[in-house]
Amino acid sequence: MSRKPRVTRRAVAAIARVTRGNFRLLERLFPQIERVLKINDLTVVTNDVIEAAQSTLVIGVS
Repeated sequence: MSRKPRVTRRAVAAIARVTRGNFRLLERLFPQIERVLKINDLTVVTNDVIEAAQSTLVIGVS
């Protein structure tokens, strides 16, 4: 049985800032967030987790 991670308000804001509402980017970001949580045995999604997950993605600058 897997644990359901908690998400901080700052993490929600970071997700919105990183993805800017782009659903394709959301689909790519969430698996990376899960990966970071699992690797580090974390249960809370924080701004640091979002930044770590974002750093693994190739995101074009517009």
